[in-house]
Amino acid sequence: MEFCKLHFESETRAVKEQVNTLLDFVDDQHPASEARFDLKLIFSELLYNAVIHGNKRDTKKNVHVMVTSDGERILAAIKDEGAGFNYDHVLKLAASNKIVFEESGHGIALVCALTDTISFNRSGNCIRFEKSLK
Repeated sequence: MEFCKLHFESETRAVKEQVNTLLDFVDDQHPASEARFDLKLIFSELLYNAVIHGNKRDTKKNVHVMVTSDGERILAAIKDEGAGFNYDHVLKLAASNKIVFEESGHGIALVCALTDTISFNRSGNCIRFEKSLK
């Protein structure tokens, strides 16, 4: 299994570069993957969430990303250094399609729709997902 590991300061201007690095890794694992566009959206949403909502743009805090691939699928974990959030509430709203009436949570709902599996650590500051590359 191949892997890509990133750490970066919580600055929104850093997100685009990190997403491009992750997409380069995906391209190396599975060139011309049909999942590339989905992964761009997923990584963008999750990295921005980590910087803005998780770390509250505190540049003393970092975002940590670990992505692995067996050539058939991507497994990723994205962790911020914030306090976490009540992900159960957001996941329930996303599953019931009631998220459209909420102020926030749309990014997580999008990620749920585009991934094969999704999970959080207990505190809600680390999200893991799996996505097929086919």
